[in-house]
Amino acid sequence: MAPVWVAAPCLEGRVRPFPERARASRESAGPSKATDVPSGTPSPLTFVKRLTLDMTAIRDAAYVERERHDDAQTLLKHAECGEVELGVPPQGWLADVRGQFGGELANRVQRLLARPGVVELPQVARLSDVTLPAETLLPGAYVEGFPEAWNAIAADWNGPGKRPGKLDRWYVESHLLDGRDILVTNDLALRTMCDRLRKEHGFAVQAEKLEDCVTRSR
Repeated sequence: MAPVWVAAPCLEGRVRPFPERARASRESAGPSKATDVPSGTPSPLTFVKRLTLDMTAIRDAAYVERERHDDAQTLLKHAECGEVELGVPPQGWLADVRGQFGGELANRVQRLLARPGVVELPQVARLSDVTLPAETLLPGAYVEGFPEAWNAIAADWNGPGKRPGKLDRWYVESHLLDGRDILVTNDLALRTMCDRLRKEHGFAVQAEKLEDCVTRSR
């Protein structure tokens, strides 16, 4: 199947192609449209906010004892109704579970991915121990200049928050590659990194806390 190009703001010429199948039921530019949603929910022509979950948000959704679990469940209900689409970067969560598919957290992620309105994003085409052969992996599907921008900010890090690690890069690049709207994270440092990527390097990435996303969706 022929690849398509993402037309995300501030990223023209930077984003490499990935399979059209991985973007099924989405427009190649702008918010996606809701499809196959339960009756009584917004029309399939309603534009849907496309959010990306980092590991803080994934854990909030997966563990009932987490302080923000109720907020995460509210967001999942919005996803089930077709009001938002929640994306999970595959290399991000796999790196966070150290490549172990059978562990407790990995199993919880798999259950999360089975929820209505939750999708696994296309892989970033960069060689790593969490990049796996699959239909969602296409050679050349990456964001040009992203590692250089990330490393430049990391080298000049002055907070707030502890400097984000290499694992965090998967969440942000996956988010950019798929042209999504908001990266949901309660990691202050990662939000700071996203702000600097946008302001200093022109990458169209906006990061917000989970509770702020839920408040605005009500």
